[in-house]
Amino acid sequence: MRIQKKLALSATMFTACLAFSAQAYVQDPQLTEYRADKGKSSVWLSHEDSSGGLGDVGSSKDSAFGDEGSSRFRFKRDVSNHDFNSKPGLSQIVSGLPANTDMSYSLYFCDKKGVNSPTQLHFGVREVIPNAPLAGTVLADAKAHVKDLAQAPQAENKKCFKQVSVDFNTGSNTQVEIFSLLEVDTSQELSLDKELEVRVDEFAIEKK
Repeated sequence: MRIQKKLALSATMFTACLAFSAQAYVQDPQLTEYRADKGKSSVWLSHEDSSGGLGDVGSSKDSAFGDEGSSRFRFKRDVSNHDFNSKPGLSQIVSGLPANTDMSYSLYFCDKKGVNSPTQLHFGVREVIPNAPLAGTVLADAKAHVKDLAQAPQAENKKCFKQVSVDFNTGSNTQVEIFSLLEVDTSQELSLDKELEVRVDEFAIEKK
């Protein structure tokens, strides 16, 4: 019995260590601090201007795993001057990466609007330009739509969260800017009866 308990404890610790190592590069990867501070953060940068029609970025209690916390990107119903070509979202400068290394950037994405959703997620990795967010050269990026995620890894807490990822090489960079942005298909007829809204959570950077 004692041996079994020790083995179970060791397995739990090993799993926890793996989870930590996968997320160690990203600060507040599960957005729990972000949620606790009501969408304010010293590490996550919000790209938004809801009153100016450029979209809204805020915290949500929904969560992919663990404690509550995620970020909600949306165009709100009570705003009339939307610019649907804008891309509200989050970014973070991630430091301490090994140079010239193949890595993967992943996060969990939730869109409840179904296969005909007019929204998708644009996410990726950029080089860092000091004091100029989202201006660096893109190292790798991708776009994710809910219709393509039926077989993607699924979260435990809220099943709508599905994992998306993109591979990149750090090159000469030891820090990068990760980003995730809401994009709207403006070729569709858009309705705000349901807010154009998605959520993101559980960010990670791992070595390949």
